[in-house]
Amino acid sequence: MGSLYQNKVIRSLRVLLLLAPILAVAPVASAQPPVTPFTLDYRLKSEGVPFTITATRTLKQVKGGLWKMEVSAKNWLGEIRETALFNWQSCTPQSSYYGYMRKGLGRLKEASLHLDRETGIAASERSGKGMLSYPISDTATDELSVSLALQCALDRGEKDIELDVADERSLETQRFKVVGEETLKIDGERLKTVKVQRVRDDNSPRQTFMWFAPNHQFLLVQLQQKNKDGEHVMTLQSLEGK
Repeated sequence: MGSLYQNKVIRSLRVLLLLAPILAVAPVASAQPPVTPFTLDYRLKSEGVPFTITATRTLKQVKGGLWKMEVSAKNWLGEIRETALFNWQSCTPQSSYYGYMRKGLGRLKEASLHLDRETGIAASERSGKGMLSYPISDTATDELSVSLALQCALDRGEKDIELDVADERSLETQRFKVVGEETLKIDGERLKTVKVQRVRDDNSPRQTFMWFAPNHQFLLVQLQQKNKDGEHVMTLQSLEGK
C-alpha cells in the first residue's frame, strides 16, 4: 500500500484526535457530580478511507472528587490515546492534567499539560518542543473534557455557550450555539436531537456540527467535521455502554 494512502489514514486518526474531545461524553443529569462512569464506542468514517475506525471512550472516578477520562483508537497503521484528570466545579470539569500520545508510520508524538489551580498557570511539553507556560482562568477546562461541560450547559437550557479551553499551546475561548433540531437513526433507533455548531471565524476552513439527544440526558450521538481534506463523521455505535 502506498505511502500517500497510509498518510491519509493517519490524517484520519489525527482528525479522531481532534474530534475526540468533543465526543467523549457521559450522561449528566445535573451540574453536580457524581457523573455516571461509562465506556462507549464510536465509529469514524473519513472521506477517501474505505474502512471505519473505532474509538473507545471511558470515564471513571479515580478517587475522591477526581475523575479520569480516556479515549483510544487503534488500527494496523496507528494509535491515538488521550487522557484527562479533573474535578467538577459547578458545571465545569476543572482540569489538572491533559495528555495525548499519537504514533504511526514509525513516528511517535506526545504532549502533556499540567494545570496548577493555585498559581493559575498551565505548563506543557510536546515532542520536539521546549516547556511552555501560560496563565489560565478559574473556569478553564481541557480539550477532552469540553463535551461534559457542553452536556451540562445544554441540560440547563443554554443555547449559546462559551468555554475557556486549555491545550498544549494556549488558552482559547471556544463558542458553541444551538442551531436547530433533527432526527437521527442511531443503533436502529430514531432519536430526537439538538444540533449544535461550533462558532469559528468566518475565514476558518473548518466546520463542526454536533447532535445531542435530549431524551438521553443530552448524550452526544454524532459529530461532523469538514476540513480541507474532506468530511469526517463520528457516530455512536450503541446507546448502551459496555
